[in-house]
Amino acid sequence: MTKRIAFVATSYIKNYDGISVYTENLLLEFLKQIKDQDITVDIYTGNSVLELLTNRISSENLLNKNINIKPVNDKKFIVKILDLNFQLIKNGRYNLILMSNFMPTLLLPSKTLKVIHDFSVNNFSELYSKGYLIYHNMLLRYAKYFDNAIGYISNTTLDDLDKFHAINHSNKKLIHLPNGIPFKVRNYDRPSDEQSLEKYKQKDLSFLVVGRINKHKGFDRILEFCKYFDKDESIKNFDSVTLNIVGKQTDETQQIFKNLQLKNINLIFHGFLNDEQLNPFYINSHFCLFLSRNEGYGLPLVESMWFKSIPIISNIAIFDELMTKKYPKFDEKTNYTSSIVSFVNKIFDDEEYLKEQTKFIETIVLKEQTAYALAATNLMKFIERL
Repeated sequence: MTKRIAFVATSYIKNYDGISVYTENLLLEFLKQIKDQDITVDIYTGNSVLELLTNRISSENLLNKNINIKPVNDKKFIVKILDLNFQLIKNGRYNLILMSNFMPTLLLPSKTLKVIHDFSVNNFSELYSKGYLIYHNMLLRYAKYFDNAIGYISNTTLDDLDKFHAINHSNKKLIHLPNGIPFKVRNYDRPSDEQSLEKYKQKDLSFLVVGRINKHKGFDRILEFCKYFDKDESIKNFDSVTLNIVGKQTDETQQIFKNLQLKNINLIFHGFLNDEQLNPFYINSHFCLFLSRNEGYGLPLVESMWFKSIPIISNIAIFDELMTKKYPKFDEKTNYTSSIVSFVNKIFDDEEYLKEQTKFIETIVLKEQTAYALAATNLMKFIERL
């Protein structure tokens, strides 16, 4: 008997964000695994990205008669939600409706599985509006009582589900649908080990920051490090020091940069860059700075490692999960300033230490590049039991 699956991709947007990347990669891996299965898939996506997503699926040779792409009016958020729910009801009963992100749903006539990505809004509620906090928690309360299952992208997310909403394996069906290294970088040539190690012999030091410029992403911590390094004697060991900043400026940006004065570090803003523009920055950077206060996964972190740039990371739960306890992490106890400067200098001064860290990073890359395939496999096992 043919199974009908609705894959809701209405969070997919043209200017890729983390949810868009996750949605696209989980969808592509899922479509690969159902090629020889008696399953039809209706993919719901916004009118604004209909052509983009269709082209991505076509480029992987995954379109066939069992796959239908259904456009949703996404001009406004409330219109998108209403149109999506209307179509999911109108098109009849599905064996499963999969939503790659949490979105409001009515009492649909089909089983629903929604994916939760992170709990930054609960862990750092002071950084979010009261209205958004209420909205986020309302979605989780609904899921606890009405959705059939919840997908989680990491053990950190799983722990936070229990911590903030008392949702765990004892009272809810929870499916591990991990994030991973996306096609958009895996299809891009990696530098060789020789090229990677060679750049650490250069004296033009380059840092990279990718992401929103706000306190949630730890940008104030990054600037504290810059202010310290700018005055440290060891900066004289380099001919130049550049911090390239790729990401969207926010309302917090002006306040974060207030009264910042750097003499020896050149800050360059690039705004949003597509993959073809961004990837060379990863390749040419010596270090990528990820000092976030909370993350659901940390997509730029694994992208930077794919391109063999050494990450400098904060000591948060998801980075501990991804990188294990072996990899150096920085927090208030170890000091975001002097300890990072010491790490940077050791990478440049101690060739064996550099090789040790790059070898360890490669083990993480090997694990994370298979994560989406694991997610699709876990999803298929769930569907088979329906």
